[in-house]
Amino acid sequence: MEIRAAVVDAINDITVRTVQLDEPKAGEVLVRLVATGICHTDLSMLRGNLPVPTPFVPGHEGAGVVEAVGPGVTSPQVGDHVICSIAVSCGQCYTCARGETPCELAGSLALAGTMLDNTVRLHDGDRDVNHIFCQSSFAEYTVVPARAAIPIRPDVPLAQVASLGCGVATGLGAVINKAKVTPGSSVLVLGAGGVGLAAMLGARLVGAAKVIAVDIADAKLAKAKSLAADETINSAEVDLSDAVDELTGGRGVDYAVDCVGMEGTLESAFRATRAGGTVVAVGIMHATISSDIDTFSLIMEKTLTGSYAGSLSPHRDLPAWVDLFAAGRLDIGALMDRECKLAEVPDVLEELERGAFTRAVIVH
Repeated sequence: MEIRAAVVDAINDITVRTVQLDEPKAGEVLVRLVATGICHTDLSMLRGNLPVPTPFVPGHEGAGVVEAVGPGVTSPQVGDHVICSIAVSCGQCYTCARGETPCELAGSLALAGTMLDNTVRLHDGDRDVNHIFCQSSFAEYTVVPARAAIPIRPDVPLAQVASLGCGVATGLGAVINKAKVTPGSSVLVLGAGGVGLAAMLGARLVGAAKVIAVDIADAKLAKAKSLAADETINSAEVDLSDAVDELTGGRGVDYAVDCVGMEGTLESAFRATRAGGTVVAVGIMHATISSDIDTFSLIMEKTLTGSYAGSLSPHRDLPAWVDLFAAGRLDIGALMDRECKLAEVPDVLEELERGAFTRAVIVH
């Protein structure tokens, strides 16, 4: 079938045009997209900071309605409202069998350009077009593995929950699933963008007593304070460690989540965390970034770990978080402050790079 999609032909070269989409194969479903969140990872791929073979269609926060299912698919069913999750699982590899993430197969293919069977469903004339995260949802329709199309209740606006496909779920899951933040604890979040704000909402949801937001933009810190943060730190103006010491009586925080992933941010989070505390790496600005960590602090039982896609169990977590959103207990809709059409995507990615909004969503 012919669909409109945003195609990246080369670094910094993206256009919206008509391409061909194959029918779903065994274990796959066709989703008519209603909304797709725009994530900073899409921008990183466009800029060449993450290696993806071109041409490719970005997008990995799709939400929509199942239009057709491939052979062998029993769930989801045609007509189901679904979120297309970045946390794809084959269900058969070593990590999937243990209920862990990331899936060995899907993890190796996330940026490799293919579906789980090492082939593609997108074509531009006689050229194959690559996928990302087995989704590529900067498009009117997408084919995804059935296990990554998570059925949700049909009474919530898909534009408000689409970013649970990646960014919002990554922030929530880093705090809830990976750090396992406990009630009454202190949580430091570096980065007050969409993922960081979601992490703050997650910390508040599980009963953190003090949520501290860190950023270099006062406007982002103001939004964090209005949504979930008790305290804010502009790390461009003050020393982060000194500011955290002042807020915690010199102890350091119980948990720190680095949602930025720039040179030095993980080290800053690590220094600001108390002995016995936990640091979770979430963001990454460039595939080549590395960190220099104090080994003595590890011996003092400070934990450093990372989280891929919020360490999700998608069929468990996403419907539950949608229910909390519907009940007014998890205000992820407040993170969405820019709507656009598919044709506007190239311009909106430029706006994202300038920090013009927190989270954007394509409404098809």
